[in-house]
Amino acid sequence: MIELREDVCYSEKEEIQYHTAERCVSMSMEKTCQKREIRPLAEADLEVYLDIYLNSYPAYKQLDAECREHYRKKHRLELREDRQVKTVGLFEDGVLIATMKLIMFSMNYFGRMQPACGLMALEVHPLHKKQGAALEMVRYFEDYARENGALLTLLLPFRIGFYRRMGYGFAGKLYEYRLPTAVLPAPERETRKHLRLMQPEDFDEALACYNRFAAKNHGMVEKHEEEIRGARGDIQVRRIGYYDDGGMLLGYAAFRFESASETNYTQNRLSVEELVYENGAVLRALLGALKLQEDLAQTVVLRTGEEDFHHLLHDPQDVSKRYIDFGFLQTNVSAVGTMFKIVDVRDFVEKTAYRPFPAGRLAAEFRYYDEMGHRDECICIRFADGCWAIAKDGAAADVTVTCGQGDLASLLMGSCELEGMIRLGAVSAYGKAQELSRLLHCSQKPWLNSDY
Repeated sequence: MIELREDVCYSEKEEIQYHTAERCVSMSMEKTCQKREIRPLAEADLEVYLDIYLNSYPAYKQLDAECREHYRKKHRLELREDRQVKTVGLFEDGVLIATMKLIMFSMNYFGRMQPACGLMALEVHPLHKKQGAALEMVRYFEDYARENGALLTLLLPFRIGFYRRMGYGFAGKLYEYRLPTAVLPAPERETRKHLRLMQPEDFDEALACYNRFAAKNHGMVEKHEEEIRGARGDIQVRRIGYYDDGGMLLGYAAFRFESASETNYTQNRLSVEELVYENGAVLRALLGALKLQEDLAQTVVLRTGEEDFHHLLHDPQDVSKRYIDFGFLQTNVSAVGTMFKIVDVRDFVEKTAYRPFPAGRLAAEFRYYDEMGHRDECICIRFADGCWAIAKDGAAADVTVTCGQGDLASLLMGSCELEGMIRLGAVSAYGKAQELSRLLHCSQKPWLNSDY
């Protein structure tokens, strides 16, 4: 997964006031540069772009000619052919000093696909860091998202705190399981006839299946051009598909074998990259197909956004055998990744008016600080007749919630529970908070299974 890099560093020991730092950056910019502009990159910018790109992600790259040529071909193809992905650069006095990719996604919001905009591969030249370049690029990104009708801006953080200070909140968690392959559910005899080892020429069929899966699950996005191109060309990935009696693909498991020992070639693990399934029966059949590989791979690594996944397993204790005090056994590790921000709260509510809500009538006022706009905001949402809408100005509120801008996105997207956030002291509320928590509850937390 591609990480985002930033050029502003915050001390772990002392908290720096974000807005003071931003003002200082602006003053510094006025002194140190005559002109800055952000524009789409052209092929003429490719070599300078590669200089920045190769020095921004050194852990996975070499500076030899072969590596440079590989990425030259890759990025030239992206510049020529991609329509969803727009690569832009920040130029200072005509010199390229920072780059990023902007992606327009089709994203599932409560069961309906609508636009979202993602930020990928934000990179700053090694000698132009800490001069406000990253902040300027993020502002451009958010303006671009607004101009293109996105309801959310999405990113994968290199450092969480950097983007929290810009008003970004958390999507759903990722749960990684490292298990003995033997503990996966055993395949049922009648399901085996539905399983098939897929071939490279079946990729388009798998892609269509994935997009149907995304269209049914809140928070997921359809795959974009660069991701599709990478997956199509990865010959090391195997796929087992589940087909119904009519020959339609209802799900698949995409995985690769990895060596688990430097001295014993028989010791391997299965790394599962995708689990796509129409329903629980298909999922169990796919897990059973993976279990059949236990003679080749003693362990399996899989990742999911389903927090209740451990209920599928007779024994979900992971291979670490870690025992946590008071009788708890480790089953998985969890992580936060995708962060998002609502581009315009009023627009978001209006365009998701179809979201179903439990019965109840309530007016809820949300107060938050717009981190990038530097202003206090207040918006009132009315719940009635199983839907929500923006209340008229001056409407009386039954409950008032004060929260961070990022936490507002998490609350309205269903990533967290209001009552839990109040209990933790992450937000404050007075009035009918319990009723609002009931209304906002989302049965499926948003989770993006996309390498962007």
